[in-house]
Amino acid sequence: MVEKFRKVSLLLVFAVILFGWSIASLLLPDQETSSAERRKLEQLPEITAEGIFQGDYMADLESYLLDQFPLRDEFRAIKSHVRLDVLGQKDNNDIYFAKDHVLKMQYPLKEDQVLFAANKINQVQEKYLQGLSVYYSVVPDKNYFVAEDNGYLHMDYDKMMELMQRTVTGAQYISVFDLLALEDYYYTDAHWKQESVFPVAEQLASVMQPNMNIAPTDGYTTHTLSPFYGVYWGQSARPLDGDVLTYLTTPAIEASTMTGAEFEGEKPIYTVDLFQGMDGYDVFAAGAQAIITMESPLATTDKELIIFRDSYGSSLAPLLLEGYSKITLVDLRYVTTDILGQFVEFTNQDVLFLYSTSILNSGMLLK
Repeated sequence: MVEKFRKVSLLLVFAVILFGWSIASLLLPDQETSSAERRKLEQLPEITAEGIFQGDYMADLESYLLDQFPLRDEFRAIKSHVRLDVLGQKDNNDIYFAKDHVLKMQYPLKEDQVLFAANKINQVQEKYLQGLSVYYSVVPDKNYFVAEDNGYLHMDYDKMMELMQRTVTGAQYISVFDLLALEDYYYTDAHWKQESVFPVAEQLASVMQPNMNIAPTDGYTTHTLSPFYGVYWGQSARPLDGDVLTYLTTPAIEASTMTGAEFEGEKPIYTVDLFQGMDGYDVFAAGAQAIITMESPLATTDKELIIFRDSYGSSLAPLLLEGYSKITLVDLRYVTTDILGQFVEFTNQDVLFLYSTSILNSGMLLK
């Protein structure tokens, strides 16, 4: 009798869990985005005859059910705990921990992507930059500083730079690898800290304009925002502390204004109200923007600069406003090369291509 009761009880518990989860899935509203993973979640796919016959509908439905699964984040946390703490595996979905940082493996080196990025630089030069002073620089991702020493897969950075220097023509390379260290990057994010990269800005400026001084006379005023939960915070599915995001001002930066093709009017150089959005790093240059123009009325020269960049350039550019009176930021992930001349006038500017190793390894993102 006791054994029969135990079996019936287990069956009832299983039924409650199974049907309860199904009912919860039906009753709970679908979520549009995941703040932890910083991405849009799949929505219920539309039923079409074409989708059913081609098999696309079932694949989309499976993705939808996985994304809208009740207590999804809690189960992600359990999975991460089991893989890393119980089973002792080195990573969870390519996320790993080393030297008190959260990192994501960048592997392998995709030579075709790097060559595409290098040739994109050549294409832009040929189409728009004839007669201008052109430079390029590469920002290492965090794996560069820890992956090899800690036994994690990583791209071949030497090979990447050999490909870039062999392929890019007409632009002078400025190396900044030796000016950076792991502590110059956020604990939970892929990006560098603005307060740590003045040596990089100074190196770039000294090559592009040897007589330009970008060091502020009275130093920087620091402003902090916290907690800053970087992109790896959510991907790790771990209960991690956030970072402190610091942005720097000077009289020249505070007097500067920013305009863009995707918003109306002028903005200050830092968009602090975006800190509470999906990505707190959007404080810098208003986040993902195709073309941004920063103008500095207190700059020490009338020189202008165009930076073809990814998000790393968003926090670097303000540090150059002490010297450059106008800086135009172009993100080729969001505007195609063919129509660039409709939005940017190329005259007598310095031009810098500044890309992270992560973007170069996904070079076909550049349009």
